[in-house]
Amino acid sequence: MLGETVYRERIERVRDYISDKRASLVLITSTSPNFLYLTGIHYEMRERLIALVLTRDNDPLIIAPSFEVSNLRGLTCIRDFLPWEEEQDPYQVLIQNLNLSYAANHVVAFDDSTPLGVFWAMSHALGGIQHGISITPLLRGMRIKKSDLEVDMIRQASRIIDKAIAEGLRHAAEGITELELKQTVQKEIIRHGAQPTFGAVLFGTRSALPHADTSQARLKRNEAILLDCGCAVAGYNTDITRVGFYGTPSEEFQRVYTIVRRAEETAIERIKAGLRCEDADSIARDMIQTEGYGERFTHRLGHGIGLEVHEPPYLVRGNKMVLEPGMTHSVEPGIYIEGSFGVRIEDLVCIRKDDCEVLTQSPRDLYVIK
Repeated sequence: MLGETVYRERIERVRDYISDKRASLVLITSTSPNFLYLTGIHYEMRERLIALVLTRDNDPLIIAPSFEVSNLRGLTCIRDFLPWEEEQDPYQVLIQNLNLSYAANHVVAFDDSTPLGVFWAMSHALGGIQHGISITPLLRGMRIKKSDLEVDMIRQASRIIDKAIAEGLRHAAEGITELELKQTVQKEIIRHGAQPTFGAVLFGTRSALPHADTSQARLKRNEAILLDCGCAVAGYNTDITRVGFYGTPSEEFQRVYTIVRRAEETAIERIKAGLRCEDADSIARDMIQTEGYGERFTHRLGHGIGLEVHEPPYLVRGNKMVLEPGMTHSVEPGIYIEGSFGVRIEDLVCIRKDDCEVLTQSPRDLYVIK
């Protein structure tokens, strides 16, 4: 957690917003990263309702199954909990607690991650909703620039993923499966006290598939090794991609690797506050295009990162958003030659006034295993 003051300030901004919108309440389930952003709780909601409820006048409360409350209390600065029993309808418990009248044309604010079933259940309990409004644009705007404390959480996670990726590459050997190597990385993440979040480990021709699932494919000689992995500290994510090679890389592979690395390093050198997202994308894309691989760079240059692995700002063609200090995002150019190999090098940066701070520190050299 970041401290009670941080969460209370965030909640007050949301309450001011719903007051301006004349909303009866805002409901944010624990399925959403915004629940973590406002409460400090990272908790999986299954079929039972767990949600933060904010109104204009009442103190914030969390509605949760009664048997979950004792655990949740120790995870947040929110003082008020509304427990519900297994035989009860939590939505009826909620509207009775808030003294909300039935069929009174309520305006309710939801997060975009709200399960449709929760929306319909809330609407049914209220006898209909005059209209629902999204709280997501407000919270997205609040989250896009990170505080020093938030950046430090991402920096801590990045230090751990640096170590885990290095350990993974050291364990790469003939016959190991993609899943086994992924497990090595995740064990190292856990050993250093972070939470594994995702991991893509791809060998050989599969490295040319940017978002393929890790499989039981075994590493063979003269194959590329691509590791795209992440972890989180206190809910704040990191993301890195490194490439190795088992055997002797071809001249084309080495040339492509050099192009991608130069494109990434040039983009990092030039990215700073005041630059438009689309212009950041163009820095790397133009270099790759000049080298004749423009059609092989098939995705955007980068994505924002924080409580979600992918969030604004997006460094993509057509996005005229201007980068500002405190924004954190990936820089990850790639070249993918289907049927042969793919190369992507990815680091995280935090925007500063005159440059950007690189949060991931793992060496960008090609890791060759003889």
